[in-house]
Amino acid sequence: MNRYKNILIGAILCVVLVAGYLGSTRGHAQPLSQTQGQSTESTTRTVQVSGTGEVQVEPDSAVISLGVQTEADTARAALDENNTKVQALLDSLQKGGIPSKNIQTQALRLTPRYETKDNSQTLAGYTATNIVEVRTDKLDSLGSLVDQAVSAGANTIENINFEVSDPENVSDQARETAMQNARHKAEQLAKLAGATLGPVVEIQESSRTPGPVFQSLAPAAEAAAVPVSPGSQNVSVDVQVTWTLVVNAEQ
Repeated sequence: MNRYKNILIGAILCVVLVAGYLGSTRGHAQPLSQTQGQSTESTTRTVQVSGTGEVQVEPDSAVISLGVQTEADTARAALDENNTKVQALLDSLQKGGIPSKNIQTQALRLTPRYETKDNSQTLAGYTATNIVEVRTDKLDSLGSLVDQAVSAGANTIENINFEVSDPENVSDQARETAMQNARHKAEQLAKLAGATLGPVVEIQESSRTPGPVFQSLAPAAEAAAVPVSPGSQNVSVDVQVTWTLVVNAEQ
């Protein structure tokens, strides 16, 4: 009887020990294998630099705003006189080598004029104004063109707008210079870091293309004495470029 009792106690102890062992293994993380513990992704190393390219260009065309202003007692008279003088102006410009397609009406106004007397306004007449835009690429003869227009009857000259006819071509040159500048910086930085440049990851650009440059003119009676110079304009392109870095094996 005692023998069976001892066997039963031993079996119970074995069950308790096995249950304790299983519980202890559930409460602890299992060791990772070498494959599980290592990252499968490698960090990509990059270098980001900025580059600037600038090209100076001289305008090759101009748009001149000029016209005729007339006054008369009636609207009809003011407009008729204005039409006659503007037609003489257009004929003179075309004879001077400006094609009709390069002459465009910019503004046509007919406004009443009032006089103030004894704190009251009375109609004094009408003012007619016709402004045309004249486009030309003969920048060396702008002074002569203005003088010719005044002689033909123009008595209103507003401004000259200088332009670059092909700004995209100039921007291309500036962009190429900016990329060369950026690559030069990146190659130097990569060399200092013991690496070489890989493929380009990203490029961002901002540009400043030449816009119209306005030059005011003197009153028409004095326009022939005013020198007209188009000057020059700057086209600038900024780029920000990111390259991957290829690190040497010993790094």
